[in-house]
Amino acid sequence: MSYIDLQQTLQDWPYEPDKISVRKILGTDDAVRVQMRVELGILQMEAEGRPDGARPFGCTSVLDYHQERLVKHQERNGTVLGFGLTRPECQALRVEASLYYRRYIAYFVLEEFENVLRDTQHSLAIFDLCREHSIDPEDRMALEEFRPYVLMMNARAQAYRAMEEGQTASALAHVNRGILDIKAHFDRDGKPEASNCEEVKILRALGKELRGRLPADSAMVTRKALRDAIEQERFEEAARLRDELKNLGTKKRRPA
Repeated sequence: MSYIDLQQTLQDWPYEPDKISVRKILGTDDAVRVQMRVELGILQMEAEGRPDGARPFGCTSVLDYHQERLVKHQERNGTVLGFGLTRPECQALRVEASLYYRRYIAYFVLEEFENVLRDTQHSLAIFDLCREHSIDPEDRMALEEFRPYVLMMNARAQAYRAMEEGQTASALAHVNRGILDIKAHFDRDGKPEASNCEEVKILRALGKELRGRLPADSAMVTRKALRDAIEQERFEEAARLRDELKNLGTKKRRPA
């Protein structure tokens, strides 16, 4: 068996401690892959599917495998009651979430926000599955400390994607919804830290930047964005825009 020395490759792409260095390459099989430079080498990930290219249980991911199990359980029994994830199954899901974390960070650096959305939604679905169906209480909560960060990244990706399309009002609505989702997470767990958490601070700063980009009559722009979202059946975005209109109305009624 022959091995390839990566020394020259690593020298050609030096590690920078204060920077997340990411690039896309074309593999010898003509497949696009994502590479991230880390301190001791290079991480290489598949551009789609599971980042490590594995097909656990013949499925595209461990999440898909257990979601299919859950659907079959519900069809057989008429309820999700009785469906449970063992400790090893939860551990495999946590490993998968860490793989998707590395890739959505890479895609965020590459400003491929649609892919960031895809991978953060996959991670959030893992969090939900573990929280709702883990047999061991520790497994139910093991990933919850990371939920605010993933919610923040998801909201930022949606906001930046909307900005690319020139929809500043929609971008602001996505930011506000992200803040509400993080607060709901802390409220559900009975924790008061939402206002002071770093993820909320980052989204508030982005929201402030977006408000500065809105024209003077931002309510009019938001109403137009709401009409467009309803006409195009983007109902989740429409709900966020309605929330933003309420915020704008409240601010106008405040005394100087």
